[in-house]
Amino acid sequence: MSEILKTQTPPYRLSDGTGKLHCQGRVCIDASPSATLQLHEDFFLGWNLRNGSNAETYLKLHDGAVLTVHHTFKAFFASSIELFANAHLELGNSYINSGSVISCKKHIVIGDGVAIARNVAIYDSDMHMLIDPSGNQTNSDAPIVIEDHVWIGFGAIILKGVTLGTGCVIGAGAVVTHDIPPYCIAVGNPAKVICEEAQWK
Repeated sequence: MSEILKTQTPPYRLSDGTGKLHCQGRVCIDASPSATLQLHEDFFLGWNLRNGSNAETYLKLHDGAVLTVHHTFKAFFASSIELFANAHLELGNSYINSGSVISCKKHIVIGDGVAIARNVAIYDSDMHMLIDPSGNQTNSDAPIVIEDHVWIGFGAIILKGVTLGTGCVIGAGAVVTHDIPPYCIAVGNPAKVICEEAQWK
């Protein structure tokens, strides 16, 4: 049985499309009336919930935010997705596991066949401004692109401005601050490529 903890019916603009929103367990949807949820295919919140669990799954859409589900996407129980004002998040046929966070202030794209393990953090912003002596901001937000068939290991952190190339693997606990080429394995903090022409399934 699903329980929507905080929402209206619906509070956001639901665009035309063939997809449906599926909620399992305790789901909190907190959305601005000016936010848009575009469902071209199905979007699952609270997926794979354990019997008897009260874990909460969270979706927050600020003013003008747009969440586009191009292909079926599954957000496991106890995951969190937040889009800040005027941000755009695009989701393919992929999933994020429990405890993972997607925080989108600008633009994040997740392709098809992406496996995102538990406790992964994906942030396209530092969330606070760094100011130089002249009063100028030195750390602008920057988009993230995660191409098709990427595997992101437990506890990895994907930071702003990064592109993860098709088929690459990000090791557990890695902190990714720069682009990772296709079909490479990257580990460490900061993440470094340790293997090229890798394959995974």
